[in-house]
Parts: sequence; structure tokens; C-alpha cells
Amino acid sequence: MAQEPFPLTPLEQLPLMIDHDAIEEAYLPFLLDGRAGDKAWKSDFARRRRRALTRMIRRILGLRPDEKLPSRGDRRAAIADPGNFDLAGGPQQPGAWKWNNRKLALDATAAARLRAPLLAAVIDRLRPAKVLEVECGNGINLLSLAGHFPEIAFTGIDVTRADIEAAKKVQAGESLPRHLADYIPLEFTDPKAFKRIAFQQGNAAKLPFGDGEFDLVFTVLAAEQLELIRDQALAEIARVSRGYVLMLEPFRDANLKGVRRLNALTRDYFRGSIKGLERFGLEPVWATEDFPQEAFVGSPLVLAHKVR
Repeated sequence: MAQEPFPLTPLEQLPLMIDHDAIEEAYLPFLLDGRAGDKAWKSDFARRRRRALTRMIRRILGLRPDEKLPSRGDRRAAIADPGNFDLAGGPQQPGAWKWNNRKLALDATAAARLRAPLLAAVIDRLRPAKVLEVECGNGINLLSLAGHFPEIAFTGIDVTRADIEAAKKVQAGESLPRHLADYIPLEFTDPKAFKRIAFQQGNAAKLPFGDGEFDLVFTVLAAEQLELIRDQALAEIARVSRGYVLMLEPFRDANLKGVRRLNALTRDYFRGSIKGLERFGLEPVWATEDFPQEAFVGSPLVLAHKVR
């Protein structure tokens, strides 16, 4: 018997001090609206659907994929380049996104900016002392959070040396580059806190940390690229947490129908279920996708409590 999907909860029903307005305010600079936005949304949706169908046909015929997996968008962008996080530049490549039943023509640059209030709301609720982001990319999430929570010891680890070097290059400055300070939507109580983030290179399947070293471990679209080592990575994430794990990932529960199902079947994405976290001693507390999502992939935000 197929496992029932974990229930997805509307944002206003969660114990978080955040509302839709904060998220909308964060993504607005990268939204293309009106007739032009509608045209861009339909064009991107049609293009991505064609590509998914092509991948399906090639798989049926036993042919090799004709394209590489996409990178992690804003988390692979050159973080020191103002052109990659430019509020004034507006949407450069708006694509097909959805927020519940709303269609949004959003530039991918909006992703980290709209996630920041969500991550901050969870951290504000949990009040952890030590936080780890696994597969932190170029560090944009941690750079966004550190100044808002200067009392927290943040650590970021990523397998890619270039990403860690990019984050450390930003840290080498006396202050955050102006384009990043403008991009980040959170209020900073300590504008120097970003310099205290501990960035290091490492493998998610063998994290160089002690058991229960962190109060909160989180991932953002990291497990989607770790399907081949999913069990090892989840076991390690659970091992180094002593409290909670927060994951924004393409869990199977949010990709069961329509184009999301088609996309999941033709990609080697993360295929774990939310309830599947229980195998690693992580008990799901709540899950929500009540925030802007790419139309072709559902990536709910899931909070789990370590129970063993």
C-alpha cells in the first residue's frame, strides 16, 4: 500500500511569526507582472514541459539524457557580482512559479530573498545556539541570517571548494557588499556578524562534526542533488543534530501529480518522503509549501524533531 503523503499546512496555521505580506514584499523586486508577466509565465511553462516530455521519451527509448541537471540557481551565482543580486535590475529571466493557485513570473534571483523571512521565522521560534547549513552553496542563506541573529553560531559546509571560497571572499571585506546588504530583506542588529560564520568544505555523506553538535541543521535544495547518497546524507544530518532538522527539499509528497510528477520521474532528484525521515530518528513536526514554488517542482519546508 502506498504511503499517505504528509499533510501540508497553510502558513497562517503554523506557530511562526510571519505572514504572506513579508514573503510577497521580499520577492516583488523580481516579479514581472501584467500582460508581460503572463506571457513570460506561459512561455517558460511550455518550454519546461517540452523538455520534460523529451526526457521521458529518451528514457523510454533507453537513450542518455540530453541535458545536465540544473545548478542550484542563486546559490551557485557569483555572490560577489552585483549583477547577480541586483534589486534595481528587476527580473531578468522570469520563469513559471506558483504560490498556491497564483501564477508568478519570477526571476530565480528572488529565491533566496523570499526564503530568508521563512528561515528567520523558524529560527526565531526555535532559538538555537548553534546552526549548521549542509550544502550551503555560496553562503547566501547564512549571510542573510547572521546579522539578524548575531548571538547564534552559524556554520556552513559545502562539497564545492569554489562556493566556500566565494563565501570567504565576501567575509574578507570590512562590511557586506552594498548589493548584498540591499538584497537581504532581514533587519541586521549586528552588520559584522557575517564575518563570524564558519564556512568549510566537506562531504554531506561524512560530516566532520560531533554527534549532536548543532541545535538546528538545515538544508535548502541540497538533497535534490544528493539522491545517490540520500540515506548517508540524511543519517549524517540526523547524527549531528541534537534538536531539530529543517529541510526545504523536493519531497515526494509535493510532487505526486501533473507536471511536477512528470518532472520528478525524469530527473534524478531527491525522492524521499516526509514520513521517511522517521527512519533516521527524525519525527516530522509540520510541513508547508505555502510560499512561492517553481511550477515544475514542489519543495515544501519541513521541520522535524530528533527523537533518537
